[in-house]
Amino acid sequence: MLFGSKTPFGSETPFILIARCYVKPDSLTEYFKAAKNADIAVRSSEPGMLHHTFDKDPEDTHSFVWSEVYKDDASLIYHLNNPPLVKFIEQHTKMCYKFSIEVYGTLATETKDLFSATGFNIKYFDTQFGFTRLRAQPEKKCFGCFF
Repeated sequence: MLFGSKTPFGSETPFILIARCYVKPDSLTEYFKAAKNADIAVRSSEPGMLHHTFDKDPEDTHSFVWSEVYKDDASLIYHLNNPPLVKFIEQHTKMCYKFSIEVYGTLATETKDLFSATGFNIKYFDTQFGFTRLRAQPEKKCFGCFF
């Protein structure tokens, strides 16, 4: 907290998660297939996932970022226990040689403890002040999307 003031951010507010992964050179094709399947499964089964993209580093052909926005802590907990994601994490672990996570936004202590127990390298950036206009909305047809 900044100067002892309370922030309105917490377990019921949206937050950003950035997961950086470095894929083994001989696993790129297999990783892309597994990642695409995970993305499709997350889209169809996780209404609390407001944004979910797989982004390529422009300077490193083996470096990628999962960019994710969650509705709230409960959505992250659901994500971590979602069977298609659990399957993907097993595959991911075999195909990546480096993986780290950054969370931008304030999570409840219990959520941090649960997430940290996964053993992933996670860095938490708690919100000090600011605002969000994010609201969960019904999914609309995506024009111009490439999937």
